[in-house]
Amino acid sequence: MAIESGHLRYAAHLPLAAIGAQGQDQIGAAHVALIGVGGLGCAAAQYLVASGVGTLTICDFDTVAESNLSRQVLFSHCDLGRAKAVVAAETLQALNPDTKVNVCEERMADSTMGALFPDCDFVIDASDNYGTRLAVNRATLAARVPWVMASCIRLEGQLMLLRPDLPEQPCYRCAYGEAPEILEDCPGAGIFAPVAGIAGAGAAHFALATLAGSPPPQGLHLFDAQSWSWQSLKFKRNPDCKDCD
Repeated sequence: MAIESGHLRYAAHLPLAAIGAQGQDQIGAAHVALIGVGGLGCAAAQYLVASGVGTLTICDFDTVAESNLSRQVLFSHCDLGRAKAVVAAETLQALNPDTKVNVCEERMADSTMGALFPDCDFVIDASDNYGTRLAVNRATLAARVPWVMASCIRLEGQLMLLRPDLPEQPCYRCAYGEAPEILEDCPGAGIFAPVAGIAGAGAAHFALATLAGSPPPQGLHLFDAQSWSWQSLKFKRNPDCKDCD
């Protein structure tokens, strides 16, 4: 979906040296898969679609609950009980008819991702469990598609850009290893709604900048809303990793 250089919708991107008309055209030609449309995914999806990504495939099998509404900003009270992916697609399609929005209401399994990811240019994992992230890691390694992991809990957010499309890069398992015995979730530990928005917007930034040819730095980026501070950590490929060896 190439754009005219004077297209008013994307006019603010065109003067940017890191984006420009060529980068915007690349965004418009790209296909992004979004895994999870909770607080993180809602924020990421809005910026992706508003910025003109060519195709967005939304993957989520859950339905809208009242407890979601404080931070999952694509949904309203009228949507309670409806499929999140369907409602999100309707809202996003109205936001920007130029973007093609696909819906996948399946639970993400290796076979599902194995069929989807080879057709994608970027993947955002905004899921809420470690098992799905490891499955995304395996599928992106197989398809050699760049992706970003986004997560949040309490007043903390995490972003990690991974580049299996580049040689000899560390993968998600290289950094995290095996699943922890106890993994907290947002309902149990709590989440401050704006933190989900900040991390989700950050995931959209990582995706759009990479697609435009100006990727942010790799590594793990940690956000602490309590102190309003960021910390970035580098990690190396693990020669004993069972996913990317």
